[in-house]
Amino acid sequence: MHRIVLLILAALSLSPTLAAAETVRFGLREAAPMVQTLPDGRLTGLEFELLSAIFAAADMQIEPYLGSNARLALAASESVVQGFAPVVGSPPDGLHLTDSYITYNNVALTLGARGIRLTQTADLSGLRVMAFQRANKVLGPDYTAAIAQAADYREEPVQALQAKGLLYGRYDVLIGESRVLTYHIAKVLEAAGEQTQRLPIVEHRLFPPTRYCAGFRDPALVTRFNDGLRRVKTDGTYQAILNRYDATQ
Repeated sequence: MHRIVLLILAALSLSPTLAAAETVRFGLREAAPMVQTLPDGRLTGLEFELLSAIFAAADMQIEPYLGSNARLALAASESVVQGFAPVVGSPPDGLHLTDSYITYNNVALTLGARGIRLTQTADLSGLRVMAFQRANKVLGPDYTAAIAQAADYREEPVQALQAKGLLYGRYDVLIGESRVLTYHIAKVLEAAGEQTQRLPIVEHRLFPPTRYCAGFRDPALVTRFNDGLRRVKTDGTYQAILNRYDATQ
């Protein structure tokens, strides 16, 4: 009888459905509606839900660590986190990249009243440009050359300040992910009242879509993440999350 009990316990301990998921200290960049903190402290958002689904499919769960692009890269290089996403620009030494898990649509936004025409990145020369943190490491050499000739250039990690920089006329052009910028501009306009709510925003598609990866210090976690990513794409979970957020935009 004692032997039977031991065999049953051993079988249960090996069962993948009953085993506890491995907790991974993982860095995330808070940028609504991709990743945002609810009033009760829980995280939500398109990117967070995608990552959570991928982790769950790989028998892992996220222990979140929030920070800017630069802070996450530093945290990974100092082993404060086991991994982070998205990896923007060159990965820190010792970080191994996963397959791409999300596509960002980086655009340039201007105020319609300004009548600014942008058809190529070179048109940014001479303008006051604000962009997301580490944009100069992501958007290519033509962008780097153009901003070198900008009247003013700043990379700002706080999305609300990005939106205000454009809406209040401090910058001529705002560069960033379309869904993120649209969300934060709407929030600023809502708080500002009717007068600024009437401002038309023009979107200029100067950049190709950017595919982002996650990164881990342990190559074994990369393999597990990629396996989880394939599973959620195969079973429809990945597309269902995308569709749900697209319907709310």
